Amino acid sequence: MPTDEQYNGVFISSDGKFVGALKIAGADSILKLVGKSYWDHPASEPADIHGILNDGKKVSLLECVLHGKKRYHLDKNTQFESIFFPNYIVVGEDFISSDKPVIQAIRYHFQNIDCLLSGRETFQSLHPETAEIHQILETDYKRTEKIAEKYGWERRPFKPQIGEHPHLLYFSGLWEIVSSNAQVGKVSLTNRSSHTSGSAAGIRIDNEVTANIEFKEPKTPDEALHHLRALHGLFELSLGHRQRYHWIELELTQRPKELSPVIPKTARLYWSLCNERIKGDHITNLNDTLISPDLNPEEFSKIVSGWMNSAKTMGDPRVRFATAFFGSYSINRIVGAANMFDLLPESHAPKTKEADASLKEAVIQCRKIFADLPDSFARQSVLSTLGRIGKASLRDKIHHRTNKIIEVAGDKFSELYLPCNHAVLARNHYVHGSTRSFDYQKNFAEFAFIIDTLEFVFATSDLLDLGWDMSRWMDQGTTMTHSFGAYIINYSQNITHLKNLLSR
Repeated sequence: MPTDEQYNGVFISSDGKFVGALKIAGADSILKLVGKSYWDHPASEPADIHGILNDGKKVSLLECVLHGKKRYHLDKNTQFESIFFPNYIVVGEDFISSDKPVIQAIRYHFQNIDCLLSGRETFQSLHPETAEIHQILETDYKRTEKIAEKYGWERRPFKPQIGEHPHLLYFSGLWEIVSSNAQVGKVSLTNRSSHTSGSAAGIRIDNEVTANIEFKEPKTPDEALHHLRALHGLFELSLGHRQRYHWIELELTQRPKELSPVIPKTARLYWSLCNERIKGDHITNLNDTLISPDLNPEEFSKIVSGWMNSAKTMGDPRVRFATAFFGSYSINRIVGAANMFDLLPESHAPKTKEADASLKEAVIQCRKIFADLPDSFARQSVLSTLGRIGKASLRDKIHHRTNKIIEVAGDKFSELYLPCNHAVLARNHYVHGSTRSFDYQKNFAEFAFIIDTLEFVFATSDLLDLGWDMSRWMDQGTTMTHSFGAYIINYSQNITHLKNLLSR
């Protein structure tokens, strides 16, 4: 697919008053503008800058951040240079702005999207009999002859060259793999294939599976990317690894004047910082992916729809999960793994426990005492603690989510509450300085196990709420290319090690 990545060339502002150089290179993207004055922009917020590239394409640089200014004296002339970092770069036939809802759909391809699908029924290598190949070629010849006759094209003779062992590369013509209707719009996976013309060098069929969100209402760039990040988070969870964006395409509400009105106008989006968190390359086995679009399309559609519809309420805890799950084992990871349960909405947490009369009265009296004291951190801390009495604790929330897994596969996770409880103690040790249950640095394997447990409980219970068949996924076996598969295989051994450690 054509791309302007690594573009490094001339940039002329839309009003022609500035000229400079634009470099599109991910986190190293930079725009340098030179003119008779500095570029005038709001100092307190990012700016949108529009211009023309040297090939005539229009480029919209969105949410540009000023990185520096330079001033040049050349004889009696003075030139002013403004240097910007563009967060988003949109290259196409029209300019767009950060605050305009002009995005009708967003489509993209990421690193291991192929690991989600088998594609066995869509792309095949066939070895038909000679007579079968002859019949296929003859049928295709008759079809092209009708077209040639209609348009007065030169006709060619039918002279097939077929050997003893013909080989046929086949694409079924299936464009839409699976789709799901969410509140925001239609979410789908589609094939985007291309092929070379046959020659002495051979022939090939290439394909890029594309994830699409077709919005019910046009979105601003920020809104469109918000929904893209939500969908991408589900794919990363299913594959068990961060996924590198390869390309992002926008479908705009504007329509090209010279073409059919049904053909949408598109633009390429370059998101400067989208791949900064990606390290290394990982391949997930098809059987290890948590949800499969072609093997279990109905389940996939149901989960995608539920995931997107719950993004508003579950967005914060899911993002917190991702920052922990894809990070290195550390103090920050255990704190983050616990924090995602703190962020759960009421709909995903146990019901508030009603305090008895005596406890309510004690809380009222304590509030009166501390409310009259001078303001201090200790006073605010006690009042905050009093406000949480009767509400679900972190341990309550984790147990509530753990129950969902035990209901489905309790026989495979005996004593699952144990690592959960010690994960809470570890979090409290690092956040509040309370006593630790074991030395987390000296017993790193057990420390990693209690972290893995919190993350496993959070993510699998989330998917179970959306209709995931966890039992089917576990029964099909695992090659442990997804960390959840490794967690299941090693659970019995890890729980034994933890119990032995605690008994010393």
